Amino acid sequence: MEFLIVFLVSAFAALMQAAVGFGFAVLFTPLLSLAMPARDAIALSLLLSMSLSLALYIGDRPRAPFRVILPMFLAATVVTPLGVYVLTVADDQLLRIGIGVSVLIAVVGTVATPHPAHERSEPLPLVLGVGVLSGLLRGATSMGGPPVVLYEHWRGASMVEIRRRLLAFFALTGVTGAAFAAVTGVFTGEMVVHSLAGLPAIVIAVVGGRLIRPRLSPRWFRILSMGLLVFTGIVSIVAAFR
Repeated sequence: MEFLIVFLVSAFAALMQAAVGFGFAVLFTPLLSLAMPARDAIALSLLLSMSLSLALYIGDRPRAPFRVILPMFLAATVVTPLGVYVLTVADDQLLRIGIGVSVLIAVVGTVATPHPAHERSEPLPLVLGVGVLSGLLRGATSMGGPPVVLYEHWRGASMVEIRRRLLAFFALTGVTGAAFAAVTGVFTGEMVVHSLAGLPAIVIAVVGGRLIRPRLSPRWFRILSMGLLVFTGIVSIVAAFR
């Protein structure tokens, strides 16, 4: 039964990320944590999101060069071990609350920030700050996306550019996040076996994303982005107090 749940949740979450550039962890982790301990759900998310992010980035055309997100990635990488340490010592309820609150904060910030007429410049201190926050959240909850999504919307970039930059960022952080988690013993043999149930779903999602993306307007891109974040934030907080 757990294998079927992992497959279904993986397919849904992966399809959303394939379409809008993010969403796997913010959907997968809270939903799967309703069926298993949050720490196990986070470990599975780290494993599967790494595979998904690499597949989506390799298949994207044209791809965003890694250099455009390198400072943010380096900042995230430096603090990810601290986030992983939090994962190993925190209890399930605290992790669920952290997931929900971080997601809802990102939604409020994104909605409250007016879309600029022209793309904003990228101040290095802000870029590094976003990277640090993303790294902490990724290591502790597997969901490092919300700060980066908020930042990209604040910049006022186009839908296509936001998606490409997100895919580049997640391709790099997915590998480092999973590597740090493996070193600290977060992954168990059971989790690796469970992750095999999600791999076919990822393949299906990558193909489905290619069909959805050309039909996705900027308005629906924003609606889906904010809707995904609100939904998963609420689910996480409710699950924490069940």
